[in-house]
Amino acid sequence: MQNFSVCLLPGFERIMSEHRLAGQQPDNLCGPYWVAVLLRSHGIPLTPEQVAQVAGSVLPTGYPETWLPNGASSRQDYCLTLPEASDLKDAGTSAQGLMTAASRLSNNAYRFVPLQANWTADRLETLLQLCESYPHWEAVPLCNLRTDSLWGANLPVEDAIAYLAGGTITPPSADWKVGHFLVLAGTVRGIRSLALICDTYPKFGWQGYHLQSLDAIAQALNRGDGHGGGILLFVSSGDREQVEHQFRQEGFAIECWDNGSPQPSS
Repeated sequence: MQNFSVCLLPGFERIMSEHRLAGQQPDNLCGPYWVAVLLRSHGIPLTPEQVAQVAGSVLPTGYPETWLPNGASSRQDYCLTLPEASDLKDAGTSAQGLMTAASRLSNNAYRFVPLQANWTADRLETLLQLCESYPHWEAVPLCNLRTDSLWGANLPVEDAIAYLAGGTITPPSADWKVGHFLVLAGTVRGIRSLALICDTYPKFGWQGYHLQSLDAIAQALNRGDGHGGGILLFVSSGDREQVEHQFRQEGFAIECWDNGSPQPSS
């Protein structure tokens, strides 16, 4: 009989209840949604719209079907007025904007460490192992990626078991095709590993949780659409130097990327 192990990252357990209470993200605010969830889990009450203001987010105008995953309902009950753009290419939230918002809104108590690499399954495994090896960091990896390289969130349980046991499967096709922010929550390990993803739409998988191969995530981070991707590692400012040192030792670049979204004003 094949044994499997499930491991949540040390920092993820803190944000689970806030993620559940948050429900579905407001349309086009996936990045600000996560910053709000992360900071609320540390006692700083914020809405995604408040984060979006600081991050320089721009909302697109048009038909929700353009940006929503299949089967999701639009949520545009914004509590603040945000800038808009008629062209979807001129909308969104930059990685740099989220870095600015996380540090400014927490009075520099927390920040994102931006990680870049030639993303592979091995690179991701190294990242996960570092987060597990330094539990006091309570680090949360926020991935900025392109969703069309991911597996569909409705992976059948029998296929997940077969994959973990070393079998070959045909995963479901991707649910949508957009730039997106989602969190690496942990791993399920057998002969092979699957990452446990926490997403911003409860319709995905099990109330927003779904399984992805590390290869699929790596491909999604590398994007291939002319824009940059990477991982923003949420940590306390007091741990930043050690975090950056350890990741540099493992060959990661500590620098932000241009995901094609508007940059925040200084």
